[in-house]
Amino acid sequence: MSFSKDFLFGLANADHQVESYDPRYPDVWDLWEETQGKTPRKEACKFQERYPEDIKLAADLGTKVFRFSVSWAKVQQSDHEWNREALAHYRAVAQCIKDHGMKVMVTLVHFTWPVWVERDHGGLLAPSFPMRFAQYATTLAEEIGDLVDYWISFNEPTQLVHGYIKTWWQEFYYMPPGMPEGTDACGEAEAVGKLIYNLFSAHAKARVAIKEHKPEAKVGVNPLVTGFAPWLQFLMDHQVHSTWLLKAMYRFSYSRPLLVEKTAVDLLICRVESTKQDTLLYSREYKVDGERLWMVMPAGHHGLLEVVNLSIAQILGEQKSYVGPSAQALSLADYFASLDERTPATVRNGEGLKRMRRRGGITVGSCHQSPQSHSIAKLVTEKVFGDSIKLEWIDLPEKARFKALSTKGSFINKAWHFFGAAGLIANANWWYLGSRGKLPEELCPAEAIGAHDFVGLDYYWGLPTSRLHQFGRLLDAAEGRFLNAPVWPEGLGHALRRFHKWFPDQELMIIENGSVPLADGYRRQDYLTLHLREVEKACEQGIPVTGYLLWSLTSNREWGHAFDHNTDFGLYRVDLDGDPELKRIASPEVQYYKQAIAQALGINEES
Repeated sequence: MSFSKDFLFGLANADHQVESYDPRYPDVWDLWEETQGKTPRKEACKFQERYPEDIKLAADLGTKVFRFSVSWAKVQQSDHEWNREALAHYRAVAQCIKDHGMKVMVTLVHFTWPVWVERDHGGLLAPSFPMRFAQYATTLAEEIGDLVDYWISFNEPTQLVHGYIKTWWQEFYYMPPGMPEGTDACGEAEAVGKLIYNLFSAHAKARVAIKEHKPEAKVGVNPLVTGFAPWLQFLMDHQVHSTWLLKAMYRFSYSRPLLVEKTAVDLLICRVESTKQDTLLYSREYKVDGERLWMVMPAGHHGLLEVVNLSIAQILGEQKSYVGPSAQALSLADYFASLDERTPATVRNGEGLKRMRRRGGITVGSCHQSPQSHSIAKLVTEKVFGDSIKLEWIDLPEKARFKALSTKGSFINKAWHFFGAAGLIANANWWYLGSRGKLPEELCPAEAIGAHDFVGLDYYWGLPTSRLHQFGRLLDAAEGRFLNAPVWPEGLGHALRRFHKWFPDQELMIIENGSVPLADGYRRQDYLTLHLREVEKACEQGIPVTGYLLWSLTSNREWGHAFDHNTDFGLYRVDLDGDPELKRIASPEVQYYKQAIAQALGINEES
């Protein structure tokens, strides 16, 4: 491999993943891990104490840029309260990088923000958020800006939408803050619209603030790019031009809700857990006078859950036997609401219930029609339709209970959800489409058009046309099962050519690329070799790629997932749970990356 002498090879990490938890300064992910029952970061790998050691390890590899992120939660405790000690710490980190001859890249928000921003000010959706973020960026620019060469405003802004919308294959939100229970598709769409607008506006304002302090500073973002064939990526990107598709995603939810009794519930749960992609179901448990009932329904019908809850409560009155829905992980919005002891929301008359009324009735499947379940089903039907005639009873032999939910529209439903949810939310290049002026102003304000100094991107996984039937492997990656994530290096080359075509006069940088020790049958060394070759090819084609940052320097906490080889991206392995000394142990790829850098830059390096 051969690169220009000034090509920037680098390494990276993120504050929440490598810094120890400090109960004085929790961020929204700390609270999310607690409320969702996820793996907490604990001590992580103590980068806040051991950064001199880690930065030296990076420099010894021959890297020329080091990326770290600032914990907003640590440096700012309220609108007007700043932690000078924390600010001084991050300046020391930046200075250490400079002292080792590397450029400094700083990320302002790497998936985390202070709890007080979410709790007291409405989080990222609040109209005041762009100005609040600009204030944060201004302070950082004043404190450490003279040392910083590259700034990332929001890490993977395209992934932040998953805190406000659940695509059809998800049971819960992937990240904070999560929407209040009962939020329908239209409510999620509205939230995502506010989020996208605020991210664009906040980024543009922060860029102005940073460059006022240091005009030569380069400010950008790094959206996550999934590799698809150019024809499919074109279709996905084309959808973004029609924002109404966001609200239309759920309009083909054609299956009918179903109330079943305890009999064979174990089989039902097994079916839901093992084939969510086929059934598109939600299930909730109720306990009525000792009898367990399950409400099973298609994705998107949150309003019906509230009708069922209220109907059971109405029938039972104050009886202690009503337990209600089985416990689920709270969204942060629900958590804060419970702290304030707010009253539950009333039944929503949203799109889900309207569609149900347009399309028919409620099907109740039962092995025996008990009086309790009959009364509940009748009342639910009356509340939704105003007429209990819309209630249909069917017998449910064990092998037929899911067939009752199937309709002739199920194929359309799945296809629409793939191109709607998977395309528009998960994989469309909406950030750079907005930067090109290709989104309506209600999503991207004029101030954000062209508001970046380099084109950054993260690339990990992809699927060529011949492997689209393995789409479930992308879901494995989304849920932290990286051992099964689909590797397609050519997708990185396609992305670089696409973005160069869109922004022919700007430099491109791969801000993150890396792998666990083994993914999709590829060893990490082979993964790196193949992806670096794609970068080399792009450079040979005249595409101005100026940097490649490998993720990551050390093992880290992978966003609430358990730590093992399946989630370990570190060149230096750190046994986060078994080694109290948190020793940095070089993987075979350490020497490989060092030699690759030396070879690429034409440096004589004795191995």
